[in-house]
Amino acid sequence: MPEFTVHPFAFMRLTHDALRAGFAKLRAAADAGDLAALRAAYPATRQVIALHAAQEERAFFPLLDDLFEGVTEKAALREAHQREAAYQERFEAALEAGDAELVRGALANWTGSFEEHLVHEEEVMMPLTPRTADTLEGRARHVRRIMEVDWRALAEVQIPWVVAALAETKPYGPVRMFVAALEVSAGDAWGELQAAVRGALQPELVRQLEAHGHLAAA
Repeated sequence: MPEFTVHPFAFMRLTHDALRAGFAKLRAAADAGDLAALRAAYPATRQVIALHAAQEERAFFPLLDDLFEGVTEKAALREAHQREAAYQERFEAALEAGDAELVRGALANWTGSFEEHLVHEEEVMMPLTPRTADTLEGRARHVRRIMEVDWRALAEVQIPWVVAALAETKPYGPVRMFVAALEVSAGDAWGELQAAVRGALQPELVRQLEAHGHLAAA
């Protein structure tokens, strides 16, 4: 069996993949003209987008800028967030108006822009994350500070939403990596986050995570 290596910053990277899955679900509802399903799915997606952006702007971007000569500023990553906010506002206005065709177009435009934004961030930031500290523990401390931007929203919204999205769209490996990243980064607070993970997963995935030691056996 290949060795499993925890990457703390997978917490951020796999949130991107969960956001991709969330957008795909919104697009499917919009393409079907099902505005009721879209309205039901959107609020949680909106919350995770906002929290993830806050984690980047308040903790992740400053960390990388301090260590790597203003790299996110030079790459205009904050300006990309402003661009996404404009697309989001147009989508929300269309959804409020209840025009399915306008909603479909606004969401398509936003989805394309958002994917470009995610790819750009990944290209700029993720190669630098192994260099933020010389040890796993040091990298985990950086991610813990990112998690602490809004601990309550992390536990109540982000973790269950991301875990569920990954479980629906990815094999076990990425789910395990996200949970392991949470575990190592949360440290002594991991116990209080485990319920959020358990509540988002089917029993078989919970059993696999227990077998690998990431969740305490029930």
